[in-house]
Amino acid sequence: MKYFFISILVVCCMSLEAQTRTGELQGTIIDKMGRPLPGISVLIDGTKKGAATNFDGIYKLKDIISGNYTLIVSGIGFKTEKLSIHINPDEITNRDIILIEDRSELSEVVIKGKTKAAKIEEKGFSVTAIETQKLKSQSLGLNSILTRTTGINVRTSGGVGSDYNYSLNGMSGNAIRFFIDGIPMDYFGSSYSINNLPVSLIDRIDIYKGVVPVSLGSDALGGAINLVTNQKISNFLEASYSFGSFNTHKIALHGQWQLKSGLTTKLSTFYTYSDNNYKVWGKGVHYADESTGFKAVEFTRDNPAERFNDDFQTTSAKLDVGFTQKKWADQFFITLLASDTKKGIQTAQTMARVFGKVRNNEQVIMPSISYKKTNLITKGLDVNAFAGYTYTEGVLIDTSHVQYDWRGMEIGVRESGGEMGYDGKSEYTQKNQSQIYRLNTTYQLPSDFKLGFNYLYSTTKITGEDPFTPEYRIPYLEPQNIRSQFAGLSLETVKFNNKLRANAFVKYYGYNASINDLEYTDEWEIIEYKNKLNNWGGGFAASYRFSPELLIKTSLEQATRMPSPTEALGDGVTVNNNPFINPEQSFNVNLGGILGRYKLGSSRHGIKIAVNTFYRDVTDKLLFTIIDGQGNGEFRNIDRISGTGIELDFIYDFDYNFKFKLNGTYQDLRNNLEFDENGRENIVYRDRMRNEPYFMANAGLDYNMSDFIQKNSKIFAYLQSSYTHEFFLRWASLGSEENKSIVPSQLVFDAGIGYTFPSKKFILAVDIFNMFNEQVYDNYLLQKPGRAIFLKINYKITQQ
Repeated sequence: MKYFFISILVVCCMSLEAQTRTGELQGTIIDKMGRPLPGISVLIDGTKKGAATNFDGIYKLKDIISGNYTLIVSGIGFKTEKLSIHINPDEITNRDIILIEDRSELSEVVIKGKTKAAKIEEKGFSVTAIETQKLKSQSLGLNSILTRTTGINVRTSGGVGSDYNYSLNGMSGNAIRFFIDGIPMDYFGSSYSINNLPVSLIDRIDIYKGVVPVSLGSDALGGAINLVTNQKISNFLEASYSFGSFNTHKIALHGQWQLKSGLTTKLSTFYTYSDNNYKVWGKGVHYADESTGFKAVEFTRDNPAERFNDDFQTTSAKLDVGFTQKKWADQFFITLLASDTKKGIQTAQTMARVFGKVRNNEQVIMPSISYKKTNLITKGLDVNAFAGYTYTEGVLIDTSHVQYDWRGMEIGVRESGGEMGYDGKSEYTQKNQSQIYRLNTTYQLPSDFKLGFNYLYSTTKITGEDPFTPEYRIPYLEPQNIRSQFAGLSLETVKFNNKLRANAFVKYYGYNASINDLEYTDEWEIIEYKNKLNNWGGGFAASYRFSPELLIKTSLEQATRMPSPTEALGDGVTVNNNPFINPEQSFNVNLGGILGRYKLGSSRHGIKIAVNTFYRDVTDKLLFTIIDGQGNGEFRNIDRISGTGIELDFIYDFDYNFKFKLNGTYQDLRNNLEFDENGRENIVYRDRMRNEPYFMANAGLDYNMSDFIQKNSKIFAYLQSSYTHEFFLRWASLGSEENKSIVPSQLVFDAGIGYTFPSKKFILAVDIFNMFNEQVYDNYLLQKPGRAIFLKINYKITQQ
């Protein structure tokens, strides 16, 4: 009998255990425009289980006994939704929800929730945050998105995969630093750079102008651009494919999987290929042969040439394996990134010289470890740590004996070989080994103060190989290295019922380089130069909200930028090293304000106006200076550049569905060095900054419509124009009027339309760039593509 009772007891216990097994529920709540909704209430009917969505519209409910329930979702200004759900034991159930606005309530209430981008823009820094959710349906690259932003000018030297240069409020080149999730992108290789990375991998873009917070640990001088990837913990898989002009293909695949144990895997991979065989004509695009008496004959718009050695191909994959949402770590990942890039080199600094077989290949492998934890050891202490190693091997192949012209025809043979230079053949392999270590911590102090600390240490060693060993390359074959340190300490606070936000900070910069140079006495000899520098900087940022619609903010910083590895050590190809290079320094000031969204009459009409004025005073500015007829050069210090500028951003919207956008930037930066180091008068004193746009503007129309053709579908259309005023390539005071090189004014129109199917998983889009087929230059006589049409398909699978 006792065995019978024991059996009954065991069965009851097993039944009780089965009944008490629990699961989890999570998801994202958005409106019909796809915008995340913070502060929405989520409640399981008949229980006390409930939560509110965070700034990203995400909710999470844990320890729910398995079974069937009714989920009640409500928020001010939205219709309440009641949904049936089923919770499986030991599983995470994902349920995304779309809320519909309740027009009867909108006239009486104000929705207080703000997106994360809006909260970032409230800080005292001159910062713009772009959420990319709507942009993912378009065939836009990150460069195209950012060049439409106030104060930014992105200059490229050609088509897909070409070299690029950013100008941000008058600061350009390496003065602008790029980050991905707060980690400097310099160490990820050219494939994983801002001109190649698909927008589908990015959730938000933060653009800091002039003054950069300590949390972005680097010696950014003129500004910083931080790409924020998907930080949500949910299971999904998303794929996109874009096909278009010039035989261009872009494929991206990324996803995330989390098990109940917290074991999480992330994968992001992309492939891009383009022939870049677009048409070119005009100055520099010519040919000469015996039939013309060897006179130059230029190609014209009606009879253009075609680029033929400009193909680009890159493949990149990034795999993260680790744990999330554990007691000991919010995130811990071991990551491996690998990429391979192959491209043809078509031209030199202008289009007057054309190459038919010069190639550039690069392979990168980067293992790394990252760790994040909020409330580590004690409440209020947040830690974010990263360590990585990068090995990069790039090969420039210039071994052809044949010379080409713009017809793609062989026009001669050089016995010593080589198309780029006149020193014979070259097959230069450069090997870079880099290490980076970063620690970012914040600690919440009493009285609404927060202390932040960031430390970054990096080192790069460069060696080279060339079986043909031309003399000019000898210094690059022996090891060169550069080490840098950054440390920053900040104190920030929020006061007066969140109206005042203030952030004060101090920064330390350290730099140590070993640079080779070639000198000739009785024979060629390598001389090693040591360069050790350090500096301090600091600044302040503050904002004050006078009313719900009016925010005023200001920031200032004395900043330093240490020379980059390429600026100091050269690249062994077109950039010479400079052992005597100095750090670039700048005093930056911003003052501006934001009005809006300000309602015009009813809440259906609204405007937003943002204004920012700035002052820059730069000493020892680093500029690339051409020193020979082949376009080779080195980075040199120019003292000093200073000036002011203003930027305006205007947005009008109707029902949030129709938007008219207009922005413009004017900057007056000039050479303010009156006398050189020898006391001689500087003949370019007060000249406007050379090779730098000073007036830029963008205008655009966006339109969204829901339930188009199909219920719960969405259509998005846009028309965009971008204008850059003409500017001098060189100092304005040099040369006669008829010989001055001018980069001409540019006005380009783009348009596109995208359709999201009712499932929200499938998006189809068509984009047209440079729709009027204008002849467009960003750099002097390096023509960009004409009209291009792209079709994009995006498909997302989300576990329900």
